[in-house]
Amino acid sequence: MVDNTAILARRIDQALGREPADLVIKNTRYLNVIDGQLVAGDIAVTGDTIVGVQADYHGRREVDGRGKVVVPGFIDTHVHVESTCISPWEFDRAVLPRGTTTAICDPHEICNVLGTRGLDYFFAASAELAMDLRVQLSSCVPASHLETSGAVITAADLAPYKDHPRGIGLAEFMNYPGLLSKEPAVMEKLSSFFGTHIDGHVPMVSGRDLNAYCACGIKNCHESTSLAEAAEKLSKGMQVLIRDGSLCKDVVTLTPLINDLTSPFLALCTDDRNPLDIVEEGHLDHLIRTAIANGAPMGAVYRAASWSAAQGFGLRDRGLIAPGYRADMVLLDDLADCAVGAVIRGGQLVDEGTFFQHRPDLSIGRNSIKLDRVDPSIFATPASGPGGPVIGLVADGVTTLHLTMDLPYKDGLRHPDPDRDVLKVVVLNRHGGNKNIGRGFYQGLWFPGRRHRIFGRSRCPQRHRGGR
Repeated sequence: MVDNTAILARRIDQALGREPADLVIKNTRYLNVIDGQLVAGDIAVTGDTIVGVQADYHGRREVDGRGKVVVPGFIDTHVHVESTCISPWEFDRAVLPRGTTTAICDPHEICNVLGTRGLDYFFAASAELAMDLRVQLSSCVPASHLETSGAVITAADLAPYKDHPRGIGLAEFMNYPGLLSKEPAVMEKLSSFFGTHIDGHVPMVSGRDLNAYCACGIKNCHESTSLAEAAEKLSKGMQVLIRDGSLCKDVVTLTPLINDLTSPFLALCTDDRNPLDIVEEGHLDHLIRTAIANGAPMGAVYRAASWSAAQGFGLRDRGLIAPGYRADMVLLDDLADCAVGAVIRGGQLVDEGTFFQHRPDLSIGRNSIKLDRVDPSIFATPASGPGGPVIGLVADGVTTLHLTMDLPYKDGLRHPDPDRDVLKVVVLNRHGGNKNIGRGFYQGLWFPGRRHRIFGRSRCPQRHRGGR
């Protein structure tokens, strides 16, 4: 048993002012996300823990908080770090200075290629980061039997990771059709993790189907794209993770859901934002300012971004500016605009030196593409005539439309029609398991008034996520 007597003794002495605190934020105000009120007074920190508020303190190190408002560190409740197209170390460097002190990731994408090696990589990386990156176990690799993946992860494969100290249960359970039909492999995973935390992924499912899904102990969902859908999930005990990423933009639609009564059952997530959007718009700070600008109460938004998120994932040590809570704090120059001035993570002020010791291992996944030489002929799209299906993209969302259109047709081949914004998409199996090639057409890439980047998952319809 670890003897914590010395740690507790230092906390007591510094809280009482018998000795200087390790760190004090002076002359400041902080947002109490319990009642939404601003409270004046110094904030004292011992080690990585807040020990004093609402009093005057002196510290070995002091930070002038005059003109600032201190809020709890932000928690991204659902992110695929590899889908940001940067390593965990660069993700840390990109989002921690913007106030995201904790992130909960699902390495589904890398596991879909490398299997449990992807889990090993993220668990190892999470131990080296300045931010607190928690790793969930990718529950559906592949997402369903309809997908061709580079690996298969079974319940037995996940079992050794079940009690990992940096893990939080099963990641998004995407195969809800398999759950509803009680597929054996699905039932084995749910049974193995029954009673632990299981993340949800259940787009546009309602009624008895949603009841059955929730009855299996699944705690939340980040896939709500309408207010009615989110309200039903909330009414059935699911924590709704309000998402706004580079592709899926739901925060404006779901802002009316945020109020003082509902915010303890809400949280925010990115799922995912690419580096350009992080630099130009922000990370969770972007979601916060957008929700506030669209009329959500400030206290409720900051509560959802911190304390509510922590509670939903069993992180009981953070999310409040209060004695005994982890010293993850964001110093804001403007509360309504979520203008981040400085960040304190685990009692340490974040600066460039915070990231100096990072030792990124970028060797993971090399030589994982197993693909024959690509010949131009594979892009030809044979058809019996000009008419046929076209995927219709929907602005800022993941749902798609099933369109039927006549396209230019010659010598037995259908061709794209750029003048009508109809382009061709070809998907090659890069895992080596088979030589499947998917060919099709889609419309809607160039939405009026919208910036476009063919960059990672941003504005580029790389996959239809109905099953993921």
